[in-house]
Amino acid sequence: MNHKSHKAHIKYGEKILNNLRDKYFLKPDGSNLSVVIQSVQLALQSLIKKQGKGPIYPISKGIPRISEVVTNSKIPLKMNKTPSSVLKNLSSMVQGSIKAGNPLMVKNLIPVPSIPALASYLAVSTYMPNGVSGEDSGQILLAEIACTSALSKLAGIDANNSAGVFTFGGTATNLYAMKIGLSKVFPNHGLEGLKGNVVVIESAPAHYSHKTGANWLGIGQNNCIRISSNPDQTTKLDELEKICHKVIAEGKLIACINAVGGTTSNLGIDDVKKIYEIRERLVETFHLSYRPHIHMDSVLGWAFLNFINYDFKKNPLNFSGRAITQIKKIVNKIKTIKYADSFGVDFHKTGYVAYVSSMVIIKDKMDLMRLQRDINTMTPLFQDDEVYSPGKFTMETSRSSANILATWIALQTFGQEGYQALLGHAIEMGIVFRDGIEKNYRAGLYIANQEQFGPDIFVRCYRYGLDPQITYEIEMKNDNVLKENTKITNAFALWLHKNKSAGNRGFAISKSSAAIYTHTGAPMAALRIYPLSPYITVDSANKLIKYLVKAKMEFDTFYDNKAKSEHNR
Repeated sequence: MNHKSHKAHIKYGEKILNNLRDKYFLKPDGSNLSVVIQSVQLALQSLIKKQGKGPIYPISKGIPRISEVVTNSKIPLKMNKTPSSVLKNLSSMVQGSIKAGNPLMVKNLIPVPSIPALASYLAVSTYMPNGVSGEDSGQILLAEIACTSALSKLAGIDANNSAGVFTFGGTATNLYAMKIGLSKVFPNHGLEGLKGNVVVIESAPAHYSHKTGANWLGIGQNNCIRISSNPDQTTKLDELEKICHKVIAEGKLIACINAVGGTTSNLGIDDVKKIYEIRERLVETFHLSYRPHIHMDSVLGWAFLNFINYDFKKNPLNFSGRAITQIKKIVNKIKTIKYADSFGVDFHKTGYVAYVSSMVIIKDKMDLMRLQRDINTMTPLFQDDEVYSPGKFTMETSRSSANILATWIALQTFGQEGYQALLGHAIEMGIVFRDGIEKNYRAGLYIANQEQFGPDIFVRCYRYGLDPQITYEIEMKNDNVLKENTKITNAFALWLHKNKSAGNRGFAISKSSAAIYTHTGAPMAALRIYPLSPYITVDSANKLIKYLVKAKMEFDTFYDNKAKSEHNR
């Protein structure tokens, strides 16, 4: 390459770099802030412009098959000199996505994230502070300690003695708890591996991620022992104590007892004080050299701690009498969280923060220290002993400090009052949905979770002409009847997803394969309505019920015709 062409290449390279500096990154002095604002605005506008009125983002071009994505995806050779052209086409990349916040989107626990939290997340992300250590994050990382302290105080535990870390979801909060439990039965298991027969004990409605944790930690899914639950999804405590006695008598070690702190279905919440008392009796009766770790999987229920200081007599937010009764019931159970050794928090569920934002709170910070790594394995990091460095004991080495501070901003902006308003509204709308379903029982719809805790409504579906109440009572005791009606519920759920979720008149609900457990211990499937959006109103709730009832009538005709067709073959 001659001198002239070499110079031209340098010039071309510099041109590319300058374009990147101007349009792709926020400059160190912030002088191109307008580019960032315009890019965010363009991205949002491109989505909103084509989002439609329904709960599901419109599918205009058709979603490609996975095989097509695999075949056609590649990184272009040349840089896109105008990134705005890609942002303008963002709408084509989100087809079929749910739209959190839409009043007709009531499937699963999917809240609309708050604007202050989103703004904080974006702003802080431009600095790329790693939450592994305060050496990189500075004061930003102190938001983790602030969140831990604030939640500890709400939970009624000593904030000076507690600890907490953000992690990658509710699954990870359970992993931390089980890992701490393992360290109590086998203090050296991190170096030597598991020895002996270790079990984890919990009730049937516990989230499947607990078994995932037992799998990944080497405890084994078969050693995750599940016991029966009550119709409201809480643990049968008499059976819990009997099972604990049995496994200890067999020479097994109980690493962890998982209490439910707001089950995915029905928000069932255990009385942890009673579980604590069971644990203490076990230690005394069997002269245990360790204390089984008690973890409350409260990733949903934690938010109702914001009602601890609510004046139910004055009722400043003017909730209905039925809502007050229901909230009191939740608060009376969730306040026993102080008897747990640890508990989980999902801000991206009932905290109205974007994915992923989860914490595990540990009552005694020395329990968290059990997870501390060997200092000799961490030579590249943690040079300053005076700064807060959670990376010494966290599962992750790379952690976003942006979502930690954004979560703290959410807590500071909502305050207890904001969460009371949001959660109280969800409870109120749950009552509206419940009443609406009960009025339309003739369509073959019935409330499965008769003993309700949270705002979620579970709808069991029956063939037209059957008496829903009588049929429900029968299948609570008869597994064969349950199985037949589950076919109807499952078929209707699939039909709804394919035929009624899209479009401006669509509505999005989900299905649970275990809304409750029957008297025989069998799981009962049901449609699920979870009204978390603050934009749901009485009118929109009634509209959704109207759509659901009409859809059920259409489905009955479709299902009967299909059955006749199959019979005539």
